[in-house]
Amino acid sequence: MDFKGLLNQVMASGGDLAQQAKTSMGQSSSSGGSGMSDMTKGAIGGAVGGSLLTMLVGSKKGRKMGKKAAKLGGAAALGALAFKVFNDWQSNQQPQSQSASTPEAVPSQPTAALPPQTEQHSMVVLKAMIAAAKSDGHVDDDEKSRIFQAVQAIGASADVSAFVQQELDKPLDPVEIAAAVGSPQEASEVYLASVLMVDEQNFMEQAYLKELAKQLQLPPELVAQLEAQVA
Repeated sequence: MDFKGLLNQVMASGGDLAQQAKTSMGQSSSSGGSGMSDMTKGAIGGAVGGSLLTMLVGSKKGRKMGKKAAKLGGAAALGALAFKVFNDWQSNQQPQSQSASTPEAVPSQPTAALPPQTEQHSMVVLKAMIAAAKSDGHVDDDEKSRIFQAVQAIGASADVSAFVQQELDKPLDPVEIAAAVGSPQEASEVYLASVLMVDEQNFMEQAYLKELAKQLQLPPELVAQLEAQVA
């Protein structure tokens, strides 16, 4: 499996995870409660991608993240949404930039085409998602091992498996994430993907997002519009 394949697997499994959680909750209610853990409920149906997603974000947040992913759609939809939000924000800057008449103003025409989902692009988005997932410090050695095993189970190549292991092991660094981004549109997608992986009520994760937005050089208004997509 390549980087694009892994990213698509993670995003697509969000919808599966949300449906599995809904089904398992209904089964539990009809049977008077089964006593299953959050991890077990998230993995009902045998979807390895769903359990990988659950492990990335933590068992307690798995179903919530699954609902967010289901709302956004797959990896291509994630990029298209971030691209649209950026272009809408950019268009709203035109009257201000024209009145200011400065040579540094935002370009008068938004980018016409959606950037392609290349291997490099998918890798950057995955790096951002893994970093955001571990920004609350919940990924311990045991969880790293389970995530790595899940990645191997879905058919990832040795290179991709090594990449996931490396990203899980390295220190959290939003500066490194931002340095790999090549355009404002990609920065918007990286931030949107990161928002998808965090809990809006967790202080550590929110502090990480704030620093990431700073390093990506995203204006506050654009940040607010991106966050609103998964609110």
